[in-house]
Amino acid sequence: MKRVFIVGGNGFARECYMHLMDLQPSSGVEFGGFLGHGGYGHTVDYKSYQHLYKGEVNEFAFTQEDSVIIGAAYPDLRKKIYNDLKKLGLKFYTLLAKGVELPDSLQIGEANFISYPFICTVDIKIGDGNVFNGNIIIGHDSEIGDFNFFGPRSLALGNVKIGNMNTIGANAILLPKAKIGDNNKIAPLSAVYKGCRNNCYMAGNPALKIGSTENND
Repeated sequence: MKRVFIVGGNGFARECYMHLMDLQPSSGVEFGGFLGHGGYGHTVDYKSYQHLYKGEVNEFAFTQEDSVIIGAAYPDLRKKIYNDLKKLGLKFYTLLAKGVELPDSLQIGEANFISYPFICTVDIKIGDGNVFNGNIIIGHDSEIGDFNFFGPRSLALGNVKIGNMNTIGANAILLPKAKIGDNNKIAPLSAVYKGCRNNCYMAGNPALKIGSTENND
C-alpha cells in the first residue's frame, strides 16, 4: 500500500488527517505520518496526534511510491512548501474529502485540497495547490490558477477567472464573468461584480478596494 505524508502542521494539517482517515480503506493509501517544514509543524502542533510526528521533511527518507499532502491552508506558506517539496522531487496527493465527485470535463492540477460538499459544473480549469474549504460552488467555464484559498460557502459563478495566491473569504460571491488577479483578499460576505487586478483588499456589496495586500501577505 502506498504511503501519504502530511507536511507542515497546524489545525489544517489535522483536518487533512481526519479526511484521509475517512477515506480508508477504499483510498488505497496509508498514512505515513506528519512531517515538519522549516520549523512549521512541530510535535506540539499536532496535539493529540503528536505520536504520528516523524521529524523534518528534509531529513526524512522517502521511497519512490510515497506522496505528500501540504498541511498549510493559506497561499503564501502553501506555495513555499510546495516549491520546497518540488525541489526534493516528491509527488503530491490531491486530497478529495469523502463524498467529493469531480466531473469528467474538469481539468485539475496537483496538490489541491477539496472538502465536502463541493460542486463544480462543466469546462472548469483548476491549477495547483488550491484549498476549497467546504460548501464551495464553481460555475461553468471558470478558470482558477494556483494556491488560492476558498473559505466555506464561497461561490464563483459562471465564466469567473481567478489568478494566483488569492484568499476568498467565507460566504463571498464572485459574480459571473468577474476577473480576479493575483494576491488579493476578498472579505467574507463580499459580492464581487467586475473584479480586481492585483494586491487588492476587497470588501462589501458591491466589493470595493479598501486596502492593499502588497505589504501584508
